[in-house]
Amino acid sequence: MKNISRELARKMGAPIRCVEKECRGVTMIELYPWQAKEWSLPYSRLDAVSFCREAELERIELFFSHHHVIVLGENLQDALDEIRTFEVYCLRSLPESYRASLGPLDAFIVQLEVRLLADAKAPSSA
Repeated sequence: MKNISRELARKMGAPIRCVEKECRGVTMIELYPWQAKEWSLPYSRLDAVSFCREAELERIELFFSHHHVIVLGENLQDALDEIRTFEVYCLRSLPESYRASLGPLDAFIVQLEVRLLADAKAPSSA
């Protein structure tokens, strides 16, 4: 059902957003770095979340069992609260040219990076 509503919104000309959410909790978060590999990670593997301000940007870090996600952007405080309640189903970084299509208080992600961490189950070389 979620995919149908997304497709309808796309066909009706709804703008692309950096942060998309559901009104109820979701089980996966989709990550779309601009022109890079796409990811889907289960919220059940989310271990920690951090937030800080760096100069003019805000930074959210998501720590999963085997992935570290770094989000840099503007107006991310609401997204942080929605991530904590598992309502965000999509984070997407966009180029600067998309900023004009968003409202001044909308979240805008300038950098989204997913780092694969070493496999905790791999045998040690000791």
